[in-house]
Amino acid sequence: MRGDMVLKHQYPSDKDVFNLIQLDDDPLELKNLAKILKSNPKNIKFQVSSFLTIRDLKLGIKEISEIDFAILDIYLSDDMNQTGISVVQELKNNHPNIIILMSSNLDDPDTILQSLRAGADEFISKKMEKNNVVEKIFQVRKSVMNKRGINISDKKEEYIFNKYSGETMKKISRRIPQIMNSAITSVYIEGESGTGKEVVAELFEDYAKNIPFVKMNCGSISPSLLESELFGYVKGAFTGATSNKPGLLESASGGWFFLDEVASLSHSAQVALLRALENQEVTRIGESVSRKINIRFIAASNVPLILRVKEGLFRNDLWQRLCETEIILKPLRERKTEIPDLIMYFCRTMKGGPYKIENTALNVLCKLSWNEGNVRELRNCLRAMTEHQTNKILTPLGIPERILLKNKDLKDLTKINEEEFIKIPIKNENQEFLSYEKMTEILWEKYFQKISEEKINITKLSKKLGIARSTLQLKIKKLKLKK
Repeated sequence: MRGDMVLKHQYPSDKDVFNLIQLDDDPLELKNLAKILKSNPKNIKFQVSSFLTIRDLKLGIKEISEIDFAILDIYLSDDMNQTGISVVQELKNNHPNIIILMSSNLDDPDTILQSLRAGADEFISKKMEKNNVVEKIFQVRKSVMNKRGINISDKKEEYIFNKYSGETMKKISRRIPQIMNSAITSVYIEGESGTGKEVVAELFEDYAKNIPFVKMNCGSISPSLLESELFGYVKGAFTGATSNKPGLLESASGGWFFLDEVASLSHSAQVALLRALENQEVTRIGESVSRKINIRFIAASNVPLILRVKEGLFRNDLWQRLCETEIILKPLRERKTEIPDLIMYFCRTMKGGPYKIENTALNVLCKLSWNEGNVRELRNCLRAMTEHQTNKILTPLGIPERILLKNKDLKDLTKINEEEFIKIPIKNENQEFLSYEKMTEILWEKYFQKISEEKINITKLSKKLGIARSTLQLKIKKLKLKK
């Protein structure tokens, strides 16, 4: 049995999601605890994996990169005379920061002592009120971290640093605490579409957990509605204003306001925003009284705002107000050394993962240009490749055709280690133009002729190619080749 659930949290913590595994030979016990975790009063988000046997647990945790908590039943029926205690050291060795709580109906001193001597961090009785379990595990966590000399806020910084991959984001994540603690009131982010401007904003949001963080996409709001969205309105100010409504600027007071696609703001919107920036006050539509605000701004653009200023499309005084410090994101083609790290990050975090990727596929992706969508395009390509995965392995066969075809300079792709390929000569005696489908058909036919000569095992070959054995057999049958 294995159950996964994700629960939203608003509890101050250094992680968004805590991975928790539980081991118990009683399915009802697993179900009840999972239910309690789902409806915990602190609204903490858990990713829960449940196991009935030690064997299932050992197999299941191979797919989990980091485990925060384990609740293990001590006495398991019909499990080769093993107890939950037998896996404590293995879990500690593979997950040094894990918090382990042993559990049993027996809560006598000998049982408790046995658990603690084995390396568990705490013992909890199954007779304990289930609603108190979440409170208990975080009490234990705090105690353990204090003993280790780890401060939760320090842990938060480490978590955010490791949350995103690529040297660019890691460098930016080092800057953000310095910006947050400085006198800076505005940050300008510039980069092509897909380079990670929203990700940078998310980094700021991660650090600003306990203060307001309001987002607005300037390009998605009609100019006629922009003023009411920014400044709010009072009841009766215009047709449809049936109640008082604070604007986004007012809601962001005391925190950060993120303006995405800021270059798309109309001239009138720029004037209104500049006034709010300079005076740090807003006036709701239909109201004569101004309200004081205290806001720091993040503005993002996929075109250089300075060019818009020179073209007369963006106010220079607003540009100066929004650019006290800047974060420039280079396109992915200028930071290709980061591609392997980004690929591994997406393979680790994509839905249904973690995935592995063949070296050949990795080499191809590193040589492709990502001019149209940068990091977002790379991520979407990897997502598409998961459709054709076998045993969670991504192969070159899964790379979308459109990605390969739009890369006109395909010579670089042939520079991959030739030892990884079977050389197959293809004759085109009539010199006619071969369509993609025809080339693929010829390639498969020649390929199967080659492997038939070498008597390659079908099962091993299907694993190497990253396709199902049945799919491979179907292709062989279609080409009327006998294996």
